[in-house]
Amino acid sequence: MAVPLRILPIDWAGRSKSAERMDKMTKIAREPLSDRAYDEILKGMTDGTFAPMQPMVIRNLADSFGISATPIREALQRLTAERLLVQLPNRSIVVPQMTVERFNHLLPMRVALEGMAAELATPFFSDEDFVKMDDLITRIAETTLTFDARTYLKLNREFHFSIYEKAGNPELLLVIQGLWLKVGPVFNGLFDADHYREHANDEHRNIIAAMKRRDAVAAREAMADDLKLAAQALLPRLSRNPAD
Repeated sequence: MAVPLRILPIDWAGRSKSAERMDKMTKIAREPLSDRAYDEILKGMTDGTFAPMQPMVIRNLADSFGISATPIREALQRLTAERLLVQLPNRSIVVPQMTVERFNHLLPMRVALEGMAAELATPFFSDEDFVKMDDLITRIAETTLTFDARTYLKLNREFHFSIYEKAGNPELLLVIQGLWLKVGPVFNGLFDADHYREHANDEHRNIIAAMKRRDAVAAREAMADDLKLAAQALLPRLSRNPAD
């Protein structure tokens, strides 16, 4: 005797939500670990975590990121191909050295483009944005008192890119990110200069004060002053570099 089939009703809404969740999970699972390693190394280059000529040791990076050596190796190969890292004759991979000449070529580009981004961003800032920026300035001030250079560099990057991202110009943002990849590794020398450490937040306050007044031109000028102050602290350090 044939057993009758029991047809259960299909919960299409539930199935749709479940399928959507599974689709999201699949996308996350398929994201290559090498891409995540690549992004983290880039972030470390822009906030000064990795210094010029610092060897990128695969085992150390793998332990730091909590992943295997293979995706780290793939990320380093990609960064080397893009000339963001360099391979030495002994096959070690390092952050490129920065010279005074190269720094001086990059500085006016940064002043022009990052100043432009501050000017463009000024009308887009809301009261909530200013609360966030004031909080960042307070946290940055704490790092200058505790000599916490690593936290300072991370917060400094967050401060700047919170402004640049508000400019509403993705192409401009990409160029600025590329410039920071080149100069970011030398930022870890900023706290070596007492004058810079003591005045590191002055121009940050001036930038935000100008933006609160909706004075876009003054915001651009304050951003330029901030970059020039950092340059004054870094150039003597670079001039002592034997590779220059």
